[in-house]
Amino acid sequence: MKPGSAEEVELTATDHALPVSAFATWSRGQCVRKFWRLYLSGIGVCVAGMYAGYANSVIGSIVANQGFINQYGTVRDPKTGVLALNATHIALWGALYFVTAVCVQAVASTTADHFGRKFNMWAIAVFITTSIIIQCFSKTWWQILIARAVAGLAGGLMGTSCMVYLSEIALPQFRGALLAAFSMAFALGQVFLALGLKLLQETSPLKFRHMFYSEFVFTGLWLIPLLYLPESPAWYCSKGRHDEAKKSLRKLVGNVEGYEIEHEYSVLRYESEHSKHLAETVGSTDWKALCTKNNLKRCIIATLPFTFQNVCGVPLMFGYTVYFFQLAGVKDPFLGNLIKQMVLVVGILTSFYTVDKVGRRALLLYGGAAMCVINFAVGGLGFLEPTNASGIALVFLCSLWAFVYANSLAPIGWISLVESSSPQLRAKTTAIAVTIQYCTGILFSYTVPLMLSDQNAGWGQKTGLFFGGTTLVYLIPCILLFPETKGRTYNELDELFERGVPAWKFASTKTTQDAAVEQRQADEK
Repeated sequence: MKPGSAEEVELTATDHALPVSAFATWSRGQCVRKFWRLYLSGIGVCVAGMYAGYANSVIGSIVANQGFINQYGTVRDPKTGVLALNATHIALWGALYFVTAVCVQAVASTTADHFGRKFNMWAIAVFITTSIIIQCFSKTWWQILIARAVAGLAGGLMGTSCMVYLSEIALPQFRGALLAAFSMAFALGQVFLALGLKLLQETSPLKFRHMFYSEFVFTGLWLIPLLYLPESPAWYCSKGRHDEAKKSLRKLVGNVEGYEIEHEYSVLRYESEHSKHLAETVGSTDWKALCTKNNLKRCIIATLPFTFQNVCGVPLMFGYTVYFFQLAGVKDPFLGNLIKQMVLVVGILTSFYTVDKVGRRALLLYGGAAMCVINFAVGGLGFLEPTNASGIALVFLCSLWAFVYANSLAPIGWISLVESSSPQLRAKTTAIAVTIQYCTGILFSYTVPLMLSDQNAGWGQKTGLFFGGTTLVYLIPCILLFPETKGRTYNELDELFERGVPAWKFASTKTTQDAAVEQRQADEK
């Protein structure tokens, strides 16, 4: 009998009594209503995403504020002669955030695996607060650079803490929606930034430090889930601390009628031990386990959508939006940025439905193709004379791009980090994926301001052509490798990867879990 065949699946399900959750056949809506406390706990973790969205875009947006320019400007514009920010400084501010985010990956997975997911969460709080304090008292461009470096440490820890934690506590039915909530929080952070900058511009444009003071709000909000949430039950389970794992699970779930803690924990324990067994078959559960063909492939797949975020144009559309609009001649770049951010939020709200209904693979491929076309259209505007009409067209295209992105790469980039990786190696896989994504972030965060600015390349809107080309090329490996993971348990995903099922057949392939559920339903009849 061929390994992984339908016959073997049937035998495995019946002979080895695969533990199946009593809620395996429930719909997403039923699970959210029944396990509302667990769902809200996951939403609390997403608060960190608001800080990430705010901090990741604040420098690229505040550079158009006159008060900020007066404080940190060091050069004169070659065309107008007025005081301006050095484009190299802007590039360094953007790039160093990603440099330190990459550097922290050297220890992020180790601390997450050895000390727990919450250890890294507390480290995020420390780095957030330190970064804000430095910004508030900064006087020179290099002090802002230091603040950005510290902020990058916080941003770099989110993958191995927040995303891993979310993936470990979520039920398969609402895992996609819960992980998409992190994207929503990220977008809300950018909206708050856009609103703050617009309000600052209308009231007191020279008091730019108010934007830095407002970041303390995120610190306060982040402390609430930190103090309430227990350590991940899956982490306790991986350490053999089963009593603590059950206690953590009970606190997250609450008193749910019909929820048998011993049975549901046996499902979690089986997934953990099965994943550990798969890793041990190659002789290790450490870093070298990632070097096997299967785990390396899963690591690459986990990286694909997350890195796609940078390759498709996020540094242009979000990292330097106001700067981009200002250079393109948009009459009110702050208003244009606000409109685009509001569209982004609407798009992410719809993604709560589409990510679990349409599926990850379809949204990634069709969304990537649509963004490719829009990027080329944005680049085409660069060949026209800047007018009010062309400014409106640019804001419209960027808003349309944001809506498509919100329904594709925004949630799926984060989801892929934790869904495609092996549970036993999740923190390590996430660290590698985050490192690769942030390396592209370094590249584009440094080069995009140089592409845009008249001090250097002066491409302006034609930069869209560059990202249109990179998006088109990047779609090829996504088509060949990225599978459909919607609604699958981690045990099912382990099985599908072990069986070598092609990416385009993941959704239709029957697993041991499917057979076990069918058998259970038949027995109940």
